[in-house]
Amino acid sequence: MKDDNIKRFFDDHKQSIVDEGFSQRLFATLDCLPEPKQERDKSKIVMLLFTLFGFILFVFLGGYGELIKGLVSIGDVVANFSLLSPEIVVAVLFTLCSVFAVGKFAVES
Repeated sequence: MKDDNIKRFFDDHKQSIVDEGFSQRLFATLDCLPEPKQERDKSKIVMLLFTLFGFILFVFLGGYGELIKGLVSIGDVVANFSLLSPEIVVAVLFTLCSVFAVGKFAVES
């Protein structure tokens, strides 16, 4: 019942303002829509260069061997927790970071 009274009130007291083309002239002079942003290709190129640089450093500095040694050491640590060394922690940390980075890159692409 209340909604009907409100609707009837607004229908009875409806007002209109004469436009005389003002809205059309206003929107013709305003630039309302923002320009589309250009996608930055620089960030993708920089990311590719740093990824390539990191991979080259990883290969030349023997990262594969150290990574395998660290992963083997993780198995030993599980068997004997007292053998936990900083090298193992760093290997695990870098492995998790690299897996996270590859996953993030795959999701963004």
